[in-house]
Amino acid sequence: MYNNTIMTHFTDPTFVGNIDSPEVEIIVGNSVCGDRIEVQLIVQGTVISDVSFRAWGCATSVATGDIFCNSVKGEKFEEIALRDRDYFSKMLGELEPSQRHCIDIMEELHTKLCRETRKLL
Repeated sequence: MYNNTIMTHFTDPTFVGNIDSPEVEIIVGNSVCGDRIEVQLIVQGTVISDVSFRAWGCATSVATGDIFCNSVKGEKFEEIALRDRDYFSKMLGELEPSQRHCIDIMEELHTKLCRETRKLL
């Protein structure tokens, strides 16, 4: 079963789409299940001012893309960099064992975001 957070972000994602001329693009995937999430961002100073995603995979991975975007829009890089695996797990809520790979995807999205935004500073 899917928890309420996953259901909400899967059935009515806010951030799905494309950004014209993004400053940062992040692509993550899971080679075992084939899930893939692409994120595009616009940055103003040290704040993420706009973000969108496209995802291919299970409902939980699609929801993960939307939850990630929701959690970083309007946030400063320094604050995002403080997040850890426990934080990512809480963002996604209680997951079935077959859905837990999305914690890894969320962690990879954050890692790549931090790596890419450091290049902008």
